[in-house]
Amino acid sequence: AGVVSTAPAYLMNSELVGDFVAKVALVGRVPCKVMGPVKKGTVLVTSNFPGVAMAIDNLLYVPGSIIGRSLEDFEDVGCIKIVEVAVGRS
Repeated sequence: AGVVSTAPAYLMNSELVGDFVAKVALVGRVPCKVMGPVKKGTVLVTSNFPGVAMAIDNLLYVPGSIIGRSLEDFEDVGCIKIVEVAVGRS
């Protein structure tokens, strides 16, 4: 699980070439597609929709699915919006 970075500060393995090379954010603040609702500080995990995160459901949590924490509120149930997410921080 990870978020593709739109503006990486440091790019490891920049010489890689191929069809599936991506700049994945390991730490920092990055934009991420999120399915609402989420509140600021909510833990975000992978969803059933490729490329979209959602608020954690503790009853359905699967280890390795945590992406980060939302830094914004987004109240629209079932809608998808790009919000800023803190990746790699507790």
